[in-house]
Amino acid sequence: MKNIKLIRLTSGEEILATIIDDTDGDVNFKEPIALYAVEEGKMGFMQWMPYTTVKDGVTISKSKIMFMADPVDDVLNQYKEATGGIVVPPKQGLIV
Repeated sequence: MKNIKLIRLTSGEEILATIIDDTDGDVNFKEPIALYAVEEGKMGFMQWMPYTTVKDGVTISKSKIMFMADPVDDVLNQYKEATGGIVVPPKQGLIV
């Protein structure tokens, strides 16, 4: 399973990415997607640094990362759709 994390950079940027390697001083990740506020209570996705090849992998010093956290299921599913074309169906309730 992919190790997908929400990464908050010291610049204030929030990105979702698949972690490739996490060493003592650096984090290497691929398929970064930037999160941004669309309106109150809503967010959007945008390719992070679309004019580069960071999609294939980039290494950032941990000194530039405030924290990394697991995204909630809805955000995780949207990330999977955006990066892999996988559509995750909504959870179905039990029909009685």
